[in-house]
Amino acid sequence: MVDHLAKAHVVSRMLKEEVYYPPHSPRTESAAYKKEHKHLTHELDLPCIACGVRQSTLNTPENKVGAKAMETHHHVIEWALQNAIDLQKFNERIVMRHRANPHHDPIYDQDFTEQQMKDWIDHHPDNLWVICDIHHRHGLVGIHSVTYPIWGPQDLIREDFQYTEVPK
Repeated sequence: MVDHLAKAHVVSRMLKEEVYYPPHSPRTESAAYKKEHKHLTHELDLPCIACGVRQSTLNTPENKVGAKAMETHHHVIEWALQNAIDLQKFNERIVMRHRANPHHDPIYDQDFTEQQMKDWIDHHPDNLWVICDIHHRHGLVGIHSVTYPIWGPQDLIREDFQYTEVPK
């Protein structure tokens, strides 16, 4: 009988995707986004959800991936898609889901207006993940580069198992 679990193996694939973004202005950081980013990454010193490095540990041995900066990622709705989001669907699927949480932010007590939705997309912490620059933008392990089934469990992998290749 062959033991299929005896050896790790590599899965290699090329992802090609074509997505049409609606017209939008060039991405600039709004004052509210800058404030929330600073709050999450510096004041709260939240860890990268993939590797655990923090702003306070970037220059320490705890930074095993060689990250240089802490970033924030629009994880529910990408900023560039805000002009394509249907407000009714947003209220039914996003606002109502948060409203159902017994400890929800009071902003979810009412349906959002178009501007409230765009503000939420831009800078609400429920739409932002703290991620180091490596796990955000790196071509082999960044959330913008690999499929979610591969990206998602990075923080759960045993220390003695090489899951992906991250050049330092």
